[in-house]
Amino acid sequence: MTQLDDRTDVLPPAPHAEHPEPARPRGGWRLVVIAGLVVVLLATLGAIAETVSRAEAERTVAEQVRNKLGIADSDRVQVDIAGSVLLQELVGRFESVGVTVYSFPAGRANADLTLIAAASRQIDGTWTEDRVSGALTLSAAQATALFLPTELQGRMRLGFSGGDVVIGTSVPVGTGAHTVSVAATPRFENGRLTSSPASVTIDDKTLSSEEVAALTGVDLSTMQPAPVCLAEVIPRALHLNDVRIADDRLQMIFDVDLPSAETAEGREPGSCP
Repeated sequence: MTQLDDRTDVLPPAPHAEHPEPARPRGGWRLVVIAGLVVVLLATLGAIAETVSRAEAERTVAEQVRNKLGIADSDRVQVDIAGSVLLQELVGRFESVGVTVYSFPAGRANADLTLIAAASRQIDGTWTEDRVSGALTLSAAQATALFLPTELQGRMRLGFSGGDVVIGTSVPVGTGAHTVSVAATPRFENGRLTSSPASVTIDDKTLSSEEVAALTGVDLSTMQPAPVCLAEVIPRALHLNDVRIADDRLQMIFDVDLPSAETAEGREPGSCP
C-alpha cells in the first residue's frame, strides 16, 4: 500500500512589477551653475565700476576744493561721497559730499576744515553745489596756538571741559607751585568770540563764581577777556554762524558764500563789524 504525502509546498509570492522612474532632465544643474556664475560676474563688474567711479569723482572734487581754497597739492584732502557714486553719476547729481582739509591754515594755527555740499550737480564736467556748510575744528593745542599770545604759550595752555574753555597755568608759591585754571563759557556774536568765567580750580579744588565772590569779594563776571574776532582767521567767503565745544574740540560752524568763494577776495581773511 502506498502512502501519499499530504504536505503542501508554499511558493514565494510573485514579484511586483516596478514602475520605471521618470527620466530626469539632463543639464538642469548646469544652467543653475551658469546662472550663478553670471550673477557673480555681474556683481564683480559692478563693484569694480563703482570703485573706479568713486576714485575718479573723489579726485575731481578734491582738485576743485584745492583750486577754490588756494591750497597746495601736497595738502591732505579727504572726500566722502554718500551712496552709490555710479548710480548718482548716471543722473548727474550727488546728494551729499563731505570734504575734510587737514591742517588748513587759520591765523597762527592750523585746523581741520570740514565742508558738506548738498545737491551737487555736474555741469560741463564741473560739479556745482546748491549749498555748502561746514566747520573749522581745533584741538586744545591748536586753540592754544591760535588764541594765546606767543610769549604766553609756554606758560599757559587752553583746554576744553564740557562746554567750557579752560585756561590753565602753574603759579610758583615758595618752593613749590600750584596749578590754577579758569573755566569760561564761550559766547559767539557778530563774528566775535567772548567768554564769561564760570569757575576757578586751584590744584584739586574747584570754586564756582559765587564761591569766589564770597571768599575773595572778586566778581568773575567783571573779568571777561577781550573779544576775539574769529572772522579774521578764516576766508571771507566763510560766514560764521556759531561756536561750540564738542568732543574736547572747538568747532566754528559756518556757511559758504559760493559766489565769493570763487574770487581772490573771498579767499582773503574776513573781518568783524
